[in-house]
Amino acid sequence: MFRRTLKFCLAALLSTGACAPALADTYPARPIKVISPFPAGGATDVLTRILAERMGKDLKQSLIVENKAGAGTSIGAAYVAREQPDGYTILMATNSTLVTNRFLYKDLPYDPDGFAPIGLVGIGPLVLLSSPKQPFKNTQELVAYAKQHPGKLTFASFGPGTSSHLAGELFKEQAGVDILHVPFKGATQALPALISGDVDIFFDMVATGMPQAKAGKINVFGITSKTRLPSEPELATLAEQGYPKFDMSAWFSFVAPKGTPPEVLARLQQALQTTLKDETVRAKMLDMGIDPRSGRADDLQAQIRDEQPLVKQLVEQANVVLQ
Repeated sequence: MFRRTLKFCLAALLSTGACAPALADTYPARPIKVISPFPAGGATDVLTRILAERMGKDLKQSLIVENKAGAGTSIGAAYVAREQPDGYTILMATNSTLVTNRFLYKDLPYDPDGFAPIGLVGIGPLVLLSSPKQPFKNTQELVAYAKQHPGKLTFASFGPGTSSHLAGELFKEQAGVDILHVPFKGATQALPALISGDVDIFFDMVATGMPQAKAGKINVFGITSKTRLPSEPELATLAEQGYPKFDMSAWFSFVAPKGTPPEVLARLQQALQTTLKDETVRAKMLDMGIDPRSGRADDLQAQIRDEQPLVKQLVEQANVVLQ
């Protein structure tokens, strides 16, 4: 009799939503796992850890970052998609995760639309880097050399379908050059290959690429946004160098498994928005060349919707299809 009564009461609470305040009050009751779909040490991973540390203070729980890299962020995304929708596993999702991969892969191990949006974190341009072992010293010389030696040069990327891959494909298209794509699992693998001369050019994030350029280990030719970065004002855009339509940036967001309760999402969104208003966090992001955004779910949804036509066109023009 007691069990039947208890079951009835629980059903009543669920149907009326009376349990929602209690859930909101108790979440999170244990540490939250944050999946970074890139290797440790890269720009995305560094950004994830900055945000996780500050969000943990607001949530009064630890946010533990785990790296599950590979397959253009698909490994990490598929892992999160399979997790329980309880708010204790979230994903640092990039434009490749939520937009590009849907056009790039024939068979994805996850549904790009199968996540609950938490919020848009930030947008950051890339820098065009080159190996110092090559004879070209600027973008014009690079293009001239590539045209004289079609198919000889290589460009590295974070992985198939990532922003650095698409930047390379866009560069090939707009400069009219034939350069071979060599994918890596993040900047931590691609940068050493560039420094050693195993690959010739690389579109990297500002945070990981510029320190190596300033140390004289690699050359930097330009930035992929339409406007210059306040943190690197001397660095000319590719648009200024003869490619006015060149505009390619990486963006970052947090998402959760589909079905995560609204009150849990609201708590995560609150913590993210508070974090993105923190002046220390904002300064670190700007130093990385990443423009902080709102942390709102609707802004993330708009970013996904608005970017799809351009990315679809670029992938089709590049004839890039992966299994």
